[in-house]
Order: sequence, then C-alpha cells, then structure tokens
Amino acid sequence: MAEQSEELRRRREELLHDVSERIAVARGEMPRRRSASGAALSRIRLRTLLLPAFAIVAMVHLGGRAGAPLGVDALFTPGTGTSFAGPRVFAAERAASPGPVTLAPGDVVGARDGEGSTLTLGDGRLVLEPGARAAVASVMPPRARLIGGAARVEGRLRVVTAHGIFDLERGGARLVLDSRGLAVRVVDGTARVISPDGEVELGPGESRRFL
Repeated sequence: MAEQSEELRRRREELLHDVSERIAVARGEMPRRRSASGAALSRIRLRTLLLPAFAIVAMVHLGGRAGAPLGVDALFTPGTGTSFAGPRVFAAERAASPGPVTLAPGDVVGARDGEGSTLTLGDGRLVLEPGARAAVASVMPPRARLIGGAARVEGRLRVVTAHGIFDLERGGARLVLDSRGLAVRVVDGTARVISPDGEVELGPGESRRFL
C-alpha cells in the first residue's frame, strides 16, 4: 500500500511539473526542453496506448482457441473414402484433402465409406468404420461421443454412448453401436464400461454387449 501511494505521489508531481513547463513555454518564459520527467511521462503514455492494442491483438489471435488447453487438440483426419466434419461435407480422398481438420466441442464427424477416417483427441484416437458417426464431446478431458456405427478406439480415450461410457486406459478396442445396444471387444490393454447396470472391467480378448 505504501509503495502504491508513493507511486501515485510521484506521478502527480511529474504531471504538475509537465503542466507548469508547458505553461511557461506558452508564455515564452522558457524554451521547450525534453526533461527526464517528460520522458517518463512519454513512456507512461506509450504504455497506456500499447497495452490495450496488445490486448486486442491477443484476443483476435487466441479467440478461436478460447477454452482449449495448450497442447490439446481435437483433429479429424479424412480416410480413403468420403467423410464429413462439422457442418462441412467434403471428399476425403487423401490427394484432395490431406487434412487434418481442427474441430471444436460439438462438431460431428463421420465416414460414409472407405477406411482410416480418424478423430484424434489428446492421446486417444477413434478410427471410424464406414457408416459411423461421432462427435467431440469435450477437449479437456478428452471425450468423444459415438453416435452410431462401428469404430476402433486406440490409446487412451473416453467414449460416451447412449448405452454406457467406455474408458480405455491403454491399448485398443472395437465398439459397435446399433439398435441392439453397445457391443465392446477389447483387443489389448485394459478398459471399463460404466452403464446403468454398474461398472464392468474388461481385459484383452473380452467382449460384452450393453443394452
């Protein structure tokens, strides 16, 4: 508090000195000179002008990534067939759309045909099979939503479905969501499913269907 009071007092003295000098110059009593206090005031005015400009530039530059943690992205890489991401529909030929496409929470992706269309969230990947649709549920924590169809889960990822929440700690698994419920098959690694019936842990080679 004492330091702030001293700073305010110093700035008032500088302002009074500057005003007095300007009045003297206007009256012809002294030539205009650039004093140390004047230089200090110029620096203060410069900071006052530059700080808002810097804030505006930062908002424009970072606004598109507001709420997205550093180092965490939601990306969709088209496969060999036709796929779509968000409101945009595009041919996912590798030569035409080498991608990836940056996504935001709520964006929907899908693969009409072909293989390899991949939704990447943090350390996890959801590889869509033909006819599958998914969405970005959130970026932090990384969560995907399987809307329908079949997909491979790789790495570490949480996948939300209408019949339960699938958590893959590591390894790989295959999910199939259709009118008969959610079918889970763990290829390797460890996983668990949280459904209305409780929590189930699954190991390599285990399969289960959740209604």
